[in-house]
Amino acid sequence: MKLIEIVQLIEAFQKEQYYPEIVYLLSKNWIQTFINSVKFDNQQNIPMKPINHDIVDETKSNVLQYQDDIYNSFLKDNLRRNVDYIYISQQIWSHLNSLYDGYCIKRQLRNLNQINEFIIFHFIPVYQFQQHFIEGIQQFDSSWNMSQIISHLENALQNQLSFQTPKTNFISLYTLKNENQTSFVQIVQEVKEKRIEVENIKEITQLRNKKYILLDIKLLNKGFFFEKTQQINQDKNEGLLNQEYIENCRRGLSLFENQQTLLSCMLKCYENIDAIRNEILCNLTYKYQNLKQIIQESYYGFTDYVYYDLMDYEFLEEKQVLITKSRYDAVYIYNNENRIIINNQRNIKQLVESLLIHPQLQCDFNSVLFECSNEYYTEEIDFAKPAYSLKEGYKYQLRKLMWQERNINNEDKIEIRVHQCIYENIGYQQYKPFAAILKCYISQQAKFSDLHLLVANLFEEINFENYKELRLNKRYSLYFQTDQQGSIKCTFCQQKLCNNCQVPFNDKSLKFGSRVINIYVVYEEMLSVTSAYQPEIFDNYFLRQYFEVDWAKDKILILNINQEQIKPYNIKYYFDSHLYQLQGIIEKVSQNEYQCYCLKQQQWYKYTKNKFQMVDHLDDDLNVVKLFYIRK
Repeated sequence: MKLIEIVQLIEAFQKEQYYPEIVYLLSKNWIQTFINSVKFDNQQNIPMKPINHDIVDETKSNVLQYQDDIYNSFLKDNLRRNVDYIYISQQIWSHLNSLYDGYCIKRQLRNLNQINEFIIFHFIPVYQFQQHFIEGIQQFDSSWNMSQIISHLENALQNQLSFQTPKTNFISLYTLKNENQTSFVQIVQEVKEKRIEVENIKEITQLRNKKYILLDIKLLNKGFFFEKTQQINQDKNEGLLNQEYIENCRRGLSLFENQQTLLSCMLKCYENIDAIRNEILCNLTYKYQNLKQIIQESYYGFTDYVYYDLMDYEFLEEKQVLITKSRYDAVYIYNNENRIIINNQRNIKQLVESLLIHPQLQCDFNSVLFECSNEYYTEEIDFAKPAYSLKEGYKYQLRKLMWQERNINNEDKIEIRVHQCIYENIGYQQYKPFAAILKCYISQQAKFSDLHLLVANLFEEINFENYKELRLNKRYSLYFQTDQQGSIKCTFCQQKLCNNCQVPFNDKSLKFGSRVINIYVVYEEMLSVTSAYQPEIFDNYFLRQYFEVDWAKDKILILNINQEQIKPYNIKYYFDSHLYQLQGIIEKVSQNEYQCYCLKQQQWYKYTKNKFQMVDHLDDDLNVVKLFYIRK
């Protein structure tokens, strides 16, 4: 739409007698500058400041953002219609906002075409076990009743909270009984000390002449903050915590609310196992502060049920355990199959080192290249990871580095990924791979002829003269890969949709700039390829190896079992080894339910949803997700 047409729409809208229920506000100064530039200066590309920059108050923002943006924008004080701002329609706003950035201000019209008036309060949210408090402002429509205020705030909270609440009726509003000389710091101090005096807001008239509102948020399966505070004070004053109950708590027999969650099971094991509890409680630094608070509350019997919030817990270190089965597999050394055992007793580097005595290798680890590839992908390998992390169904290949691959600076190093293919026409020229990807490395300073020879020596030992006479574009041809959708330029010609350039054979330097290059080696006829060895699984997973020397110095050993892999395996674990004793188990019972077992004075206790019980025997094939061992 032309600028003069937008001006005409604005002027026509101002002459209307009846406005829509929702209008958009537009700065009078801003629009006057715009109209003058269009009408009198005849400008078409007008540089303008952001729309409404002079009437919006950028220093203010709601603590809780309402779902309806009408209530989220703040105007400067003492603005007047037709002096500081005018009304426009949504259509006009859309045209202007497509041309200029700015602040969208919507309002609802009341009687006599006046916009709704907002009331602003200082706003402080509170909830159980809160660590950090914030103060901000929240504006309410002056026409709202209490039911509407609660509804708008609940809808805003459901989209912004990081913890769970009931679906409805989970907030309560309070004012201060005494607001004289009150500051935010003073309010927070009294809230923390649970001595603040508040009044629950039931009627809208209670907000008259008030400055502060406290928003009490009820967490899922918990009470409100002020109800909880009153109950704790009542319990302490009436002395309901008898010695027998406290003694049970110190035996670890208190109950956590939501005891079927993974977090509550972890906290219960932390509290029950003496070595772990002492590690947390005796730590003199700020570390484990939130854990310390929860464990102390339970262990010293402050409440019948121990409540906890989703705080930022700093948990103890855990060892990640991937559930795997040992298998026979094969590593191909110059296409010769070598059978190996892959299990959790070696990492990938150790597995490779065990093969270096092969007659075709006879070298050290830094002189070989180990690959894990199939026809379409090649994996980046972390040699410190366990061997069982190697993907099943991929081809593992091991060879010596060639002379062109040695002593290359990292800045000049290019990774070449070689795809052996045949032609396949499906609308435009394509290549069909028939063998696993091979990798090699070359310097940016090398020549194109060196690249040809490097690739050729992946398949056979051949010198420059024999390659040029017997192989160059005879048995196969080399092509650069180009993305057929046009989003990536060809490595060689720097054009899109070049349909793959052939790799030239000359003395020019490569100097690609790219660090990874894909090369198609395209054969006229597919070579005969020996089918890859099919892995043979021969042993279920066992946890014995996790008590070997690498971890023997750990006083506390917590094994984190991969939850997604539990069911397919018959997991076995040890209650006792020569170094460690099992003292805690967390079991996954269903999709969202857990239970835990803790050893106290040689007696096992089972903690389920809302109770505990002594158990005489534990099976060694539970669906465990965490195991807690303590060094003897």
